[in-house]
Amino acid sequence: QAMEDLMHTNRQLDLLNEHLARMRLLAEEAQRAKAAFVAKVSHELRTPLNMILGLTDLLLETPQVYGEALPPALLEDLRIVQRNSEYLSKLINDVLDLSQAESGRLVLHKEWVDLREEISVVVGAVQPLLEKKRLVWRVEVPSELPLVYCDRTRIRQVLLNLLSNAARYTDQGGVTIRACKQGDCVVTEVEDTGCGIPAEDLGKIFEPFYQVSTGARVAREGSGLGLSISKQIVDLHQGRLWVMSTPGVGSTFSFEIPIAPPDQRGTEARRWIREEWTWLDHREPSRLPKPPHRQRVVVYDETGSFHGLADH
Repeated sequence: QAMEDLMHTNRQLDLLNEHLARMRLLAEEAQRAKAAFVAKVSHELRTPLNMILGLTDLLLETPQVYGEALPPALLEDLRIVQRNSEYLSKLINDVLDLSQAESGRLVLHKEWVDLREEISVVVGAVQPLLEKKRLVWRVEVPSELPLVYCDRTRIRQVLLNLLSNAARYTDQGGVTIRACKQGDCVVTEVEDTGCGIPAEDLGKIFEPFYQVSTGARVAREGSGLGLSISKQIVDLHQGRLWVMSTPGVGSTFSFEIPIAPPDQRGTEARRWIREEWTWLDHREPSRLPKPPHRQRVVVYDETGSFHGLADH
């Protein structure tokens, strides 16, 4: 009876594994279909939107090309059209980036980057907002900070998202951005004296389209995609992004990324052998005949974007 029960249980496990495999295939197919749909819709929206932005910029920068001066009320309406079109364009780009990251199609172009320069560029971009709100900003980055092997554009995007969020949700006090070397990684922190994040929202803050709108931290301008995209980018760098916050005191968003790329060398054969087995090296050279010489071509791709084409 025990043997029959065991056979029946094994059969149930086999059926569950088959069902799980089918469900996984359906989920992967749905993910691919969603990514293709997002890419298609983004392209269809971006083309007319770029035309709207181009014509609006032309009207605002050189209104004299139309022969007569445009009334101030019309110019103000055009600025509203321009501002909302730029917001929609950024939203489309964020959705496309998030879809590519989730489907594993976001390609990183890594190089050795000086984070001190990138932090300086991002602070310069957010400085007008900080000055408008009369906030104090501090940059604490040591001069001996090592270069980091990362995607310059994507890491700058992460820094810009974190710093702009800190400036947007801080009304008094200031914002501090610091970076330091810890072990084999560089840790960057963006600390603000804003309203903070409730404890029940900390676990959801990195979800797509999620915005904290309770308590003192009300929903403000933004799509709710910046933090989610930033986390995907940091994860692709084999790093991590986290937050610590106290309501009424402020928040600190931190992320760490490795300084150098991970070692991609193959694992030695001795690690494939069980520990209780004895490993014996060959004491005599191989007597097999040498294979015929064939010319080979080695392609080195740092981004890994060609890896999926190997089978084709």
